[in-house]
Amino acid sequence: MLDFKCITLADVEKIRKYFGYSTNRTCDNTVGGTFMWREYFSMEYALHNDTLITKMGVKLYDGCPASFLLPLGKDRAGAVAAIDEYCRDKGLPVVFGLVTKDELPFLSSVYGNINLYQNPDWSDYIYKANDLVSLAGRKYHGQRNHINYFNRTHGDYSFEEISGSNVGEVREFYSDLCLTVSKDSDFFIEDQIKTLEVLDNYNVYGLFGGLIRIGRTIAAFSIGEICNDTLFVHIEKTDPGYRGIQQVINNEFAKHYITGGVEFINRCEDVGDEGLRIAKQSYHPYDLIDKYIVSVV
Repeated sequence: MLDFKCITLADVEKIRKYFGYSTNRTCDNTVGGTFMWREYFSMEYALHNDTLITKMGVKLYDGCPASFLLPLGKDRAGAVAAIDEYCRDKGLPVVFGLVTKDELPFLSSVYGNINLYQNPDWSDYIYKANDLVSLAGRKYHGQRNHINYFNRTHGDYSFEEISGSNVGEVREFYSDLCLTVSKDSDFFIEDQIKTLEVLDNYNVYGLFGGLIRIGRTIAAFSIGEICNDTLFVHIEKTDPGYRGIQQVINNEFAKHYITGGVEFINRCEDVGDEGLRIAKQSYHPYDLIDKYIVSVV
């Protein structure tokens, strides 16, 4: 029988290797996506035959007291069978959460008939890496205009990697920013809390980041990770007092961390936030990865 335990920061290195088994480009199968949102989604995990099984304790839709991410590891089929046994023993419906379209045939092959529910607020925005590096063509005319304005106004800006020597400055910048920017949203509040946690535990998370300075003043920063062929941008925070700063940190972060093996950039979901949706769509995504809740009939 599966023995689940709460995911804590002490589990980062134990769990990290399993994300390499992911066959999709969703942010859910990454260190940042899992550990930043472990409490928001009440995540627990168990290991079965060197395979990671993640259980979410929140109701993703009515009638769904718990759901499972598709297992990651050497024995996905065996892990799914273990989930099935666990649910029967606990009297729970068998529900899988955040399943991509490409993964639906696997569940259909195991269970036959399945029911699907999809919330577009949780679709991941995927971009071609070279597009966000070069910003070439008419469709990126607006982004280039903002960057050019920023360059003319703040020609002394610089991009700098986040490290142990400056992460304290970044935290101070973001703490001050939190006092001036707020939204009446549980997701927004959790994002603030976990961004501070990442900065306080930068080495534990093992992510990488970059910041923009104007002179000696920090004006923006981003934090992400690379998994397989995708750069994931988990955090991007800017001082709205600088016109063009969002476009600059977006472009500089991509230029700095895109390597030969990275073909795509995942900028996560818009979670139904209209401002985020407009911003993400303005960069003309290559793809939207829809995610489904799958209940077994």
